[in-house]
Amino acid sequence: MLAVLVGGGSALAQSDNAIQTDQSQTDQSQTDQSQTDQSQTNSGAVASSDADQGLQMQVKRIGLIDLDGVLRRSTGTAKVRQLLDEQRLTFQEEFTKREAELQAAEKALQADRELLSEEAFNERLKSFEDEVAEVQQQIQYRRQTLDRAFQEAQRNLRGIALEIVKQIAGERKLDLVLSQESALIFVPSLNISDEVLVRLDERTRNARIEIKVGADE
Repeated sequence: MLAVLVGGGSALAQSDNAIQTDQSQTDQSQTDQSQTDQSQTNSGAVASSDADQGLQMQVKRIGLIDLDGVLRRSTGTAKVRQLLDEQRLTFQEEFTKREAELQAAEKALQADRELLSEEAFNERLKSFEDEVAEVQQQIQYRRQTLDRAFQEAQRNLRGIALEIVKQIAGERKLDLVLSQESALIFVPSLNISDEVLVRLDERTRNARIEIKVGADE
């Protein structure tokens, strides 16, 4: 009887363990199913959110612009180029005079070579070469200054043009404005370049455009 009781107890224990194991597996299965359902719900929510965003981001009205072409044709750019040409002419006259002075100094130096000691000649030669180098640096600096002045003026005009593009986009309720270069074929009515040019010329017609050229370094 004792052996039977012991054996029976072991069987009961094994039975309890089996029940607990089955219950644990059932609970785990339910947990897994719950996580799966939650994951599917989240995925559905994300997909629905993406779909809603896609609907909200639909582009219905588009505009195109050749901004560089607008700047090239603008009267503002023409004024800037005219001012730069005037500055270049002034510089050219100044350096032509300096060049003539250097040529005269070189001839005088060559003429006095036989009359000067080697030390005196080398001293005057070095002074002449230093003056030539200084003039060359001034010419290079003036050119770079004019280039920077032109780029600065173009940036200002570009900023005004972009403001006009935003204004037109608001008036026409455009969802997107692209560079004309990004489109190979398009309906001409999409191109707002001419209208931007007209407004840009109007904005800069009476504007005072200055080209500031700093002193030589």
